[in-house]
Amino acid sequence: MGLFSRRDKSAQPSRAASAAMLASGRKLASSLPLGDAVQCLEDLMDSYRDRTYPTLPHLVPAGHTWHGSAEEAPAAAYTGEDQAGDFLLLTFGRTGQGTLLGVFPLGSGPERLNMPLIGNLKTRDGSLRSVGTFPDGSVSLTAPTVAHSLVEDTLTSAGYPHTVENRALLADQLFTMAITKGYQFISTMESDAAGRRQIAAWRQRAEDCVTLVEPIQMVVDDLAAWNAGSLPYIQDIPLRVQSVLLEAVGQKGSFWETLDGR
Repeated sequence: MGLFSRRDKSAQPSRAASAAMLASGRKLASSLPLGDAVQCLEDLMDSYRDRTYPTLPHLVPAGHTWHGSAEEAPAAAYTGEDQAGDFLLLTFGRTGQGTLLGVFPLGSGPERLNMPLIGNLKTRDGSLRSVGTFPDGSVSLTAPTVAHSLVEDTLTSAGYPHTVENRALLADQLFTMAITKGYQFISTMESDAAGRRQIAAWRQRAEDCVTLVEPIQMVVDDLAAWNAGSLPYIQDIPLRVQSVLLEAVGQKGSFWETLDGR
C-alpha cells in the first residue's frame, strides 16, 4: 500500500519560513481580466519554446510573500522563463480596469528590467502599458505550496479511479520522484553521500506525515531551508513530477500498471 495508506487528508502540514527577497520589478497595467492576462503570457512563452511535458505549463504557481502596498497585492503569482531561459517571478493583481502585472527577474539594478519579453507581450496585448516599477523588496520567493488535490488531480487526469489503494500508491510514487529531484540538488551542491543521507531522512520523516501531499511539501520546504538559492528552481517540482508520471500513462511496464484501473 506504500507509505501513505492511512493518511488523514484533513490535517494541515507545517511550512518552513525560508525565503529569498527579490529586487525591483516592472509594473504593467492591462485591461484584460486576470485569467486572460495569465493566458496571454503563457501563449507568449509557448512561442519561445515547447513545453517540457504536455501537461506542464510554462507558468507554474509560485510560493511567495508580498511585502508591497496592500492595494497592489497580487491575487496570483507564477514563475516562468523569458526568451533566454532566465527565471522570472510574475505577479497578477486584479484592478478595477483589468490586471496589474509585475515582472521580477533575478539579480539587481534597473538595467535588468529592460527585457524583450515586455515588448513581445505588448504585441499580444494591445492594452498593456508600462506604469512604473515595483521597488526592491516588494516580494519574496518562498517554497511552492503543494496543492492538497495533487494526488486526486493526477488520478483524474490519468483516468484512474480514486480508490484508497490507488491514492496511496500514487502518493508514494510522487514522493519518491520528489526526493529524487531533491537528491539531485543536494548531491550536485554538496556530495552524493549528503544527498543519500537526506533521502533516508525524508523517508523516515514521511512516516509521521498526516496528509498525502505533506511529504512532497516537506521536500520543497527543506530544499528552501537548505539553500535559498534553490528557490527559483524548485517551484515546478510538484507539477513536474506529476507531468512525468502522466507522460507514462498507457506505456507498457509503467507505474500505472500497478494501479486498479476499474
